[in-house]
Amino acid sequence: MKAFLLSASAVLFSLVSQAQSYELGINGGISTTSKPHQSLYKGDDNIWNYAASVNFRYNITPHLQTGITAGLTKWERMDNWPLSNTSNMSLGEQNVKVVLAEHAVNFQLELNYVVPFYRQYEDFIRSNLYFGVAAGAVIVGNDGKISYSRVNPNTPAEYTYTSELHFESGYGFTVGAQLGYSYFFNNHLGLNVEVAPKVAWVETKDPRYAGGNNQYNLFYYPTTIGIHYRFGYDKRY
Repeated sequence: MKAFLLSASAVLFSLVSQAQSYELGINGGISTTSKPHQSLYKGDDNIWNYAASVNFRYNITPHLQTGITAGLTKWERMDNWPLSNTSNMSLGEQNVKVVLAEHAVNFQLELNYVVPFYRQYEDFIRSNLYFGVAAGAVIVGNDGKISYSRVNPNTPAEYTYTSELHFESGYGFTVGAQLGYSYFFNNHLGLNVEVAPKVAWVETKDPRYAGGNNQYNLFYYPTTIGIHYRFGYDKRY
């Protein structure tokens, strides 16, 4: 019985000490945005946008991790609109920015499976590979602005065209996945690389264009690199 109690105590102590390991990270990088579905304006051409995130992750076991991530990016695409004058003579195609979100802020809960790589003798996790799923909410900040331009300064005012179109603000929910790799220089400080594709469903209140941009869904693909710091570290973490 004494041996059993000692063994049980050792297992419980191990689980408790493992559960105290967590990490905080900050990442930055780039993202791309797919064509939005259901909206009137879409933007045929993809462009690069910024992406940033802050995350907190809690190591339940060496192979199971949960956490929360707050991410920030921009949803913008480009379009080419053909122009013509009153005589239907072509004025060529002009680039038009379609800004779905000046700021898209998402908050997601994560669950990851972790594959640790130990330094030696299983006494120190030098790096780990993780993959998992996430779900949460997204808040879209935008101003509904429309900007106009001329083909050149000598073009008559009646030939102005829409050069930038902003959707209205809104909100929605997201689901996604993440695949990442962390390499730790010591017990606490590490470098992280992550790819985290997401799909978002958004609803706005935009009376323009007969409500054509009131709701839409899209994919976006943040790819980031950052610094992660581990707290509550023990020999297994």
